[in-house]
Amino acid sequence: MGKILLCMGKYAEHPYYIDSVPANVYCVEELCYLFASNPFMIDRDIMDKNLAKWLDVECGLSELSHQLLSLFNRGTQPGVFVSTILEYVNYCTPEEKKKIEDVLQNNIGLNGYEKQKRQADFLLKNKKYSQALNEYDELLRELPETESALKPPICHNVGVIYARLYQFEMAARYFKRAYDMTGNEESGICYLAARRLHLNENAYIDFIAEHGEYHGLSLQVEKRLNESKGEFEASQENRMLSALKFYKDEGNVASYYDDIDQIIMKKEDEYRELVLE
Repeated sequence: MGKILLCMGKYAEHPYYIDSVPANVYCVEELCYLFASNPFMIDRDIMDKNLAKWLDVECGLSELSHQLLSLFNRGTQPGVFVSTILEYVNYCTPEEKKKIEDVLQNNIGLNGYEKQKRQADFLLKNKKYSQALNEYDELLRELPETESALKPPICHNVGVIYARLYQFEMAARYFKRAYDMTGNEESGICYLAARRLHLNENAYIDFIAEHGEYHGLSLQVEKRLNESKGEFEASQENRMLSALKFYKDEGNVASYYDDIDQIIMKKEDEYRELVLE
């Protein structure tokens, strides 16, 4: 079970709008949730006296508001401003606070484009695929030529997102863009793996036969697929499927299809969550 969070203050009649997310928040817990789930939003723009006043007037948190307002006269950093809110509410675990601190520390010295990519990388790592894809797409549209070095890793990561959403044709397209720009072996292997998963077996064999330049990479793809197959065969999920097959072989067809339906429904729900985030 997750920890129980005792709510503080009251629910605001008028929300506070945060432009960098963008989102309206109606209570201090919603504000803390945004800080914890989007640490890249924490910059000097978040240090707004109007936020401190809103916490007082709308949420009834006068003591917290006074603490925040007193920070403005001390040249406080954004991380301290946000930590004051999180600690007052006791919202984050020590591990979550450490994650936020690491993000802020790693952001030092980065320009806006680099920070946005780090934010998208963070979202990808935390399986917020739709949000990450929006950030990467915006970067690819707006990156100036001076930031062209960011394009290959962005294209590769977009390929990762599409692959995890089982859209292998789109994944192959972006992995190839990354590979063509740098010749990076990992992008090349991912490109061929995505093509292999998208095409039927004969079409993929024909493709490799026509493109001898990919022969070495294709061997790496087959090696990884065999390793993945071995890992799956040793997994709990495979043992569960083997048990289901036993149901069917023993004539217990009703139980077999009931369990299969439950597995499919669970996978469908997981996929919807990934797509609709």
